[in-house]
Amino acid sequence: MSTGMFESCITGHWFNTKAKAIWSDTGTIQAWLDVEAALAQAQARLGMIPQAGADIISRSANVELLDIEAIKNGIRETCHPFVPVLKEFERACGKEAAGYIHWGATTQNIFDTGAVLQLRSSHKLMSDFLAKTLAALRDLAATSKDYVQAGRTHGQHALPITFGFKVAGWYAELYRIEKRLNDATEDAFIVSMGGAVGTFSAMEGHGREVQEGIARLLELSSSPVPVRTSYDGVTHYVAVLGQLAAFAEKVAEELIFLQRTEIAELEESFHHGKVGSSTMAQKRNPQNAQNLVGLAQLMQSRIPLSYRSMVRMNEGDAAESNVMDVTLPEAAILSVSIAENLLNLISGLQVYPATMLENIRLTKGLILSESIMMALAKDIGRSEAHHLLYEAAMESVRHHSSFSDCIRNQLTKAKINVSIDIESLLDETRYIGEAVNCVEYVLQNLKH
Repeated sequence: MSTGMFESCITGHWFNTKAKAIWSDTGTIQAWLDVEAALAQAQARLGMIPQAGADIISRSANVELLDIEAIKNGIRETCHPFVPVLKEFERACGKEAAGYIHWGATTQNIFDTGAVLQLRSSHKLMSDFLAKTLAALRDLAATSKDYVQAGRTHGQHALPITFGFKVAGWYAELYRIEKRLNDATEDAFIVSMGGAVGTFSAMEGHGREVQEGIARLLELSSSPVPVRTSYDGVTHYVAVLGQLAAFAEKVAEELIFLQRTEIAELEESFHHGKVGSSTMAQKRNPQNAQNLVGLAQLMQSRIPLSYRSMVRMNEGDAAESNVMDVTLPEAAILSVSIAENLLNLISGLQVYPATMLENIRLTKGLILSESIMMALAKDIGRSEAHHLLYEAAMESVRHHSSFSDCIRNQLTKAKINVSIDIESLLDETRYIGEAVNCVEYVLQNLKH
């Protein structure tokens, strides 16, 4: 694992501390030892190795008993990432049990299964953050379901919505992504213990039983065909992590947009002492949201590497598996950090409904053009109503006039006499469609 950005005093605080510990050198080696211990116990129960030896292996499967410096030096000397670990583990177990360690397995079996244990720990951390984020989004949607806001398309005012409607959309999307992540664990969190080429050749005819025994001990699933070149399960899981990253980036970008000085409809949490600029003392930058965007983009850049790692030659290919030995820890740490930062961003959000109303009125009623058009259409047809409203809108923009005055002017020009209450139709709070009902539907039917 590349530790530079994770441990730097400049960037290290972006990343979740517990996730970094899971994927640290000691965390990784401990995961390997946990797999070796489960392998020994599963084999002992089948009479393949002595139970006494398996028990010593299990008791000794503690990274604190190993000399990490000796392992580092050994890896440099042997150019093998696991043999020096085994040598240290054998020393810790003693002669009585050392000969039964790693019985019938190959390095990738241990690495892949150990990585799954780490990934599961990361998943648990991430799931806790996502559950809290979903709860925060539910509360925010309920609180703000009536906050009328300008709905925007292409960065321009479109029609009125409510802020709660926007938040309910976020909640529903994250709800779906969380479900996909949990579903993806079924194929990703598996044991593959097929040995050198995946055929259980050194398992004395008990390969399937050994693998299923390990799976039970580690509470994982068992691979149906433990070929070393199958990586689709983890790749799919990482791809869904990419969806989480893209979602978080979208939310963060939206909050950055809405926090702009000219808009100021909301603001991320701010505390005295938080500095926005080394030269401009007034700056209150959306730094948390911007950090989240950066984390999301870093995460998404790892996804193509995951897909590349599915393309593995013959019955084993270190060139591609080595890529994921580096990439998977980064993807996991980034994803947990994204989930944590998203929670902090949402839970600390300050929302300003009064400013939302001020902004929606900036165009002097133009945002309600559809409201007028649909009322006029009942008398003069939708096409003619649209043409009339277009001319009124252009007149309002050119002359900075009230939209209602321009509508009346166009009706007079066209000699159209209709009985519509223009002022009522230009009331933003009365043209939010079923926004509130959508919020209530989501909160009622998508319960976490």
